[in-house]
Parts: sequence; structure tokens; C-alpha cells
Amino acid sequence: MKVYGIGLGPGDPELLTLKAVRIMNESDIVVVPQSNKTGRSLAKDIIKDIVPEEKIYMYYFPMTGDKDDLDTKYAELAEQVADMLKDGKKISYITIGDAPIYSTLNYLAHKLEKHGVKTEFIPGISAISAVPNILCMPVTEKDESFCTVEMRDDTSFLKECTEKFATVFVMKVHNKLDVLKKFVKDNGIKTAYVISRATLKDEIILDLNSDEVRDINYLSTAILKKG
Repeated sequence: MKVYGIGLGPGDPELLTLKAVRIMNESDIVVVPQSNKTGRSLAKDIIKDIVPEEKIYMYYFPMTGDKDDLDTKYAELAEQVADMLKDGKKISYITIGDAPIYSTLNYLAHKLEKHGVKTEFIPGISAISAVPNILCMPVTEKDESFCTVEMRDDTSFLKECTEKFATVFVMKVHNKLDVLKKFVKDNGIKTAYVISRATLKDEIILDLNSDEVRDINYLSTAILKKG
């Protein structure tokens, strides 16, 4: 048995791959994660003109950070998906960005394995690709490297990264923006931007070296270049 895990890209429906569209069209059920009890889901918004409503199966993941609660939800969904597959259904699970990078699919895939279900990952455009393209900014040139990290309150790791790599991408920055801005100022990071809701109509580009204050969304990625 197999499930297709599809990366949708950063948000613009035109950035969906042809393969992603084909597999969703061929699927009997497309599982759509939602983090809001009202039913709002960016993932659903991206596919609304591609996948008929009757094919969509919404599944709620609470944004609590409670690992035990989330583990229960992943296990519950894995069992439901396994039952759907036993009924002969072709199932896709969709996620924002590229599935292997900080997505719910990574955790779900582990639970599906326990039911004998394999997951085939379908690549999507990640924020790591979208952000520098929006800024028309090179990530690496000859003999350079880059890295991707998750934002923390302790920024000592960021200092190490910006000294070792030409470009550093920082994910999950939305609730630690003040910490990141202070780091940029204190360490002389010459080029530093955060983009919130990249490729969408309400996209925000914020220069971290400026005094501008903006509210940014959970879907925000920073790019730092010291040189």
C-alpha cells in the first residue's frame, strides 16, 4: 500500500508541479491538513481550483506544540488512511512547501509505516527556493555553501552558521523576530531579510537592518548573508 505525499510549494498555485497536479487528479481522496478549527487552510486554498470539493478530506492538527497530542493525531490519521487504502482508494496527502522540510508529512510517514504503508514523496518548491528568487539574490557561488536552521532563543548557533556559510536560511522566525533582528544588528549581518507568505498576494518583505515594524505570519523565512 502506498500514499502520495505532495509538496504544494510556497503558496502560489502556479508554482505547483505538473506531477503534483496529475497525482491529485488521479487520487480518490486528497487529505488536507488544517491548523484552524474553522476549516481555514492555505493548502486547500492552493488546490481549490484543481481538486473537486468531494475529493477533499480535511484533517485538523492543533497548533499547540504539545508533542503527545500531535503524536496521537498523527497515529489517528495514519489509521484512517490505512483503512481508506484497504478499500482500494488512491490517497494523496498535501503539505505546504516541500514535504521533507519541516512538514507534518514527515511525522505521518513514520506512523503509516506501522500499518505497512509506504509514502512516495512528490517534490514541491520550498521557501528556501522561493525566498532568494523573490529577492533575486544568489544563494551560493563557486566554493560557497549554505545551510538551513530553525530559529531558537539562543542565537550562538546562528553566529557559528553565519561565519561558516555564505548564506543562512532561518525557518520558524515569526514569534522570535525581535531576537533575530537583535542578532543581525549585533553581529553586523549586512544582508538580512525575512519574507512572510512568500509568493502570495499579502506577501511581506522585511529588511531586518531597518527599523520597520511589521506583523509576520507563521509562514516566514529569513535569509542572512554576512559578506
